[in-house]
Amino acid sequence: MPTVEFDTEDLMHLLGDGNLTVDFLRQRIPMMGVDMDKIDDESVVVEIFPNRPDMLSVEGFARALSGFLGIETGFKNYQVIDPDIESNIKFHVNSNVKDVRAECACALIKNVELDEDSMVSLMNLQEKLHITHGRNRRKVAIGAHDMDRVKPPFKYLAVDPWGIRFVPLGMDEPMTPSEVLRRHPKGIEYGDIIRGSPLYPLIVDSNSDVLSLPPIINGELTKITQDTKNIFLEVTGLDRVAVEKALNIMVTSIAERGGEIHGVEMIFEN
Repeated sequence: MPTVEFDTEDLMHLLGDGNLTVDFLRQRIPMMGVDMDKIDDESVVVEIFPNRPDMLSVEGFARALSGFLGIETGFKNYQVIDPDIESNIKFHVNSNVKDVRAECACALIKNVELDEDSMVSLMNLQEKLHITHGRNRRKVAIGAHDMDRVKPPFKYLAVDPWGIRFVPLGMDEPMTPSEVLRRHPKGIEYGDIIRGSPLYPLIVDSNSDVLSLPPIINGELTKITQDTKNIFLEVTGLDRVAVEKALNIMVTSIAERGGEIHGVEMIFEN
């Protein structure tokens, strides 16, 4: 079972009940069916069962705990703003990805307020989902991007491994997809997922700027920072249901911080 660590103060804040104490949570959290390694004034460490990937983030864990404690019960309703009303962002899926990494789903989260805690939570959730639900990115991989750095519409297509060049996250020089697999730490670690394919999957904007080489690495251009206000999420994979579940978990976790969920119009070629 995956082990996750949450900031105790952040968890208390998300629960929204000022009367809760660490001692009270120490008694109640194990009753939810999770194994708690520890809890103190600084952190909470728990093991999450594989059938509850929604609890891998502090936001999802707080949501579940809030219902268990009777603070906020019942199914939570998340409003999704139709793409035709506000954002009207289009995401074109080329038919040539079907033999590489066919499934994808997207969303836009607007007016996000990120601080150090929420940044850490977002990145930790992404990696925990990659390892567990995503089977080390083979089944599902998630990309989170600063929407204000790129220009829609977006396109998901398969490209020549030695064609387009872009600066991958954490680097300072342009590379081809083939070079990323040979030289970038994430390419070395996860490259075998796509290395055998004659074409590699790529997500680009209307200016041909690269958002992501899924499931390996994002582009440096769309790096999320504490100044990011609008987050574009793209999830690719091999299984449609698994892709959509991962997107839902990411979207609702970010929405718990006050973000607005906007739909994206998916246009599949043929």
